Amino acid sequence: MKFLLPLSLILSAHASSEPSVLYWSTCEHTDDRLTPQAPISFIPSLSSAAAFTIKVDPSATSQKIEGFGGALTQSSASVYNQLPEELQAQLIEAYYGESGIKFSTGRLPIHSCDFSPETYTFDETEGDTELKDFDTDIVYDQKLSLPLIQAAVNANPSLKLFGSPWSPPAWMKDTKNMLGGGALLPEYARTWAEYFSKWITAYKSQGVDVWGVTVQNEPENAASWESCIYTAEETRDFVADHLGPVLNNDHPEVKIFGFDHNKDHVKAWADTLFSSNSTSKDYVDGIAFHWYSGACFDNVQSVYDSYPDKTLLPSEACYELTVLDDDATPEEWLVSGTWSKGEGYGYDIIGDLNAGASGWTDWNILLDQEGGPNHVGNFCDAGAIADIASDEKALYLHPQYYYLGHFSKFLQPGSVRVESEVVKNGGDDDDNFESCSWPYGKCDESLLHATTFQDVDGNVVVVAMNCGADDKDFQLEIKEVDGALANTVPANSIQTYVISV
Repeated sequence: MKFLLPLSLILSAHASSEPSVLYWSTCEHTDDRLTPQAPISFIPSLSSAAAFTIKVDPSATSQKIEGFGGALTQSSASVYNQLPEELQAQLIEAYYGESGIKFSTGRLPIHSCDFSPETYTFDETEGDTELKDFDTDIVYDQKLSLPLIQAAVNANPSLKLFGSPWSPPAWMKDTKNMLGGGALLPEYARTWAEYFSKWITAYKSQGVDVWGVTVQNEPENAASWESCIYTAEETRDFVADHLGPVLNNDHPEVKIFGFDHNKDHVKAWADTLFSSNSTSKDYVDGIAFHWYSGACFDNVQSVYDSYPDKTLLPSEACYELTVLDDDATPEEWLVSGTWSKGEGYGYDIIGDLNAGASGWTDWNILLDQEGGPNHVGNFCDAGAIADIASDEKALYLHPQYYYLGHFSKFLQPGSVRVESEVVKNGGDDDDNFESCSWPYGKCDESLLHATTFQDVDGNVVVVAMNCGADDKDFQLEIKEVDGALANTVPANSIQTYVISV
């Protein structure tokens, strides 16, 4: 596992030299994995031979970054707790340290989800409307989840953590079962809102501040694991009448995000939660969404255009182990992962950011060699996979980790998106596959994909990705900056450029 010099040190080393461009590369066909390259410079004039031109206008700005991160699930914690201290430290540094990819957000399940060793809550007492038996010491999480969460917070004290429930306790539901869907009983709506507040207070007592919550994970999915069904109108009313007032009174600093499901329905839910006559609009700070319905970037853009004051937060993405797998043996997958999965992450992140999203959140940050543990057999891939079955335990970083790092390491909270356009020279642009008809997790190989930001230090940051089989030459032009930059994005690679202007 290789680590890089902190970005601040690299930039300071070049501060007194002639203007140059620093960039980092990850490429399937080389050993580059977020590897710094030799600096390059703008030159006065370029030929028109490049296949693509990236045009950047730093004066035209839009959304700010809240952060990039992943979920610190109970399964991730279970695997982490079985690693030797040396590998635990490597994992934390890889994700949250200065030499790693500097995750700035994280998602926490509120009690159990499918990626938990078992189903549990913090109050199992039937009819306990006053939550007298709520475990304020959250003993289960102290033993399982909190060592990982606290290590992440210690590495990055500014980490923005948001909680998501998969299901209320069974006794609060019409099915009396946390699994398989069902709905919250109306008589327990206020109790469930108070449960959120008690969970936030309990985590705060363990030294873990909660930045935000989502109302319900995947409210349209009656999954075989922990799940609960809401309509958009039911969510609006629950927030307006219960969750919003409770958190506004007890934890006014905590943000509330609605929906937390797939992008195909994100606009309809946003309209219900945010429209001028909505009773929840003043309580709900943003909309969270997942990637499993397809690219749907046009839907995200529609929400941003309609509600630019609300935060758009991609809150979950991953690959089931049955999706987009190649012919690698289990041993080859364990060590190297599947390259196209990194490209799929990059494609979705760029598309979401260009449509107005304020970051991006991976699912489990760590899983075992089987893609678990998972108490319903819903095994998935992750950016980091640990072999905890062998005597010599090992930790492997998959391509998703590096692709996500090309954003998270360089676009810290407060970075601002700036206007840009990728022009395909000498011909018409191909279809950009913005709609939900384009499958999630698949990259369009025909184009050069890019997004552009101004970071917290005032630099222009450009992330450019090529998931095609051939190299793609490009030139980069920045409005009101003399000259241009010419370079190549090799086949199956991603690059991040940091440009002082």
